[in-house]
Amino acid sequence: MQMDNIELKYSGFVPPCGIYCGACPNFKREKNKCEGLENGCKARKCKGIYICCIEKKGLEFCHQCKIYPCSRFKKFAETWKKYGQDLMQNQELIKTIGKEEFIKKMNKNEA
Repeated sequence: MQMDNIELKYSGFVPPCGIYCGACPNFKREKNKCEGLENGCKARKCKGIYICCIEKKGLEFCHQCKIYPCSRFKKFAETWKKYGQDLMQNQELIKTIGKEEFIKKMNKNEA
């Protein structure tokens, strides 16, 4: 993805919600940029999902939860559709191909 002649590729972790951080407007902006999951998603709107999944339940991804998709996840996922991210689809992809392949695939889609 080109932005002001700087190519951005996300090589960080995949957050429990399944957002591809490399396409997130908070990751791509220049000022007050989100660094993705490396900082625990704690400073952004993503922190509720992070705390629920990782800190409280000890899971890596929402799809691993016995109540997935819960109302919190569904509401959160709905807000990301406007950015072209289907978090339900992302969860299935992560479950099927794994997080490393997910990052590779999403980076290719952003090229």
